[in-house]
Amino acid sequence: MMDVQQPAKSPWERSGARHGDTALHEPSLALHIEDLTVSYEYRPVLWDIDLNIPPGVLGAVVGPNGAGKSTLIKAVLGLVPVAAGHIYIFGRSHREQLSRIGYVPQRTSVDWDFPTTALDVVLMGLYGRLGWIRRPGRAERARAMAALEQVGMAPYADRQISQLSGGQQQRVFLARALVQDADLYLMDEPMAGVDATTERQIIGLLRDLRSRGKTVLVVHHDLQTVPQYFDWLVLLNVRIIAQGPIEQVYTLENLRHTYGGQIRLLQGVPAPDTAALQVGANEAAGTGASAPGGTGAPTGAPER
Repeated sequence: MMDVQQPAKSPWERSGARHGDTALHEPSLALHIEDLTVSYEYRPVLWDIDLNIPPGVLGAVVGPNGAGKSTLIKAVLGLVPVAAGHIYIFGRSHREQLSRIGYVPQRTSVDWDFPTTALDVVLMGLYGRLGWIRRPGRAERARAMAALEQVGMAPYADRQISQLSGGQQQRVFLARALVQDADLYLMDEPMAGVDATTERQIIGLLRDLRSRGKTVLVVHHDLQTVPQYFDWLVLLNVRIIAQGPIEQVYTLENLRHTYGGQIRLLQGVPAPDTAALQVGANEAAGTGASAPGGTGAPTGAPER
């Protein structure tokens, strides 16, 4: 009897999508990126990025200044032009899935002098569902107030956003993301410039999101707190250096590849795999490093 060779399965069949549904690609992943390159003025900021983020993780994106961390978040949101590559959210093109994403931008990128209240900022998180013509009603205002209550900002609901402290402003934008009830949350340094109390509150909220099955990806700047706060890690320096569970990726070797050797152990902490690490003085200058064995990946891009 002649053996009949079975045809090779297409990528969407291998990933578990329904037969014939070509719109789905790696639907088991919350975020899947293939061959992504982003350039500013002919200068690559992200180079040939392949990234897989499973659902239900609390992940950090870590790298030196100019590594492309913020650009990666903006590319997923469709806020910057992409030179090459594909981005999928839960198996579909990211542009079809924007309603499933909650976003907290860098605090420095926001015009805090814009005349609006904390409550109005949170209500903006519902415009994607309401549309720009329909005005928020009683139910939407109740949801926004509940989100402000969750971040401890309900007493400041009617306060002008410009009158709030940096930590309070950050919590308001976190409430704006929470009110969306998204499936994937992208946060660009939400703990930058806040005090220790606010940082603990923020990480508590992120852990609560994870416990509810949400996926959270955070651009983070403090290497010392990475193993305490996160269970998934992406090391980025124009290219992906390493990605995966924190206990596998957070190693001195990987961090040295990411920061070009500008890493030193804190005094009195001997174990390289679990040690608190800090960046050397050169990181402040934004010195880049290429991926291990990399050839031709431009580095030293401006901070994005």
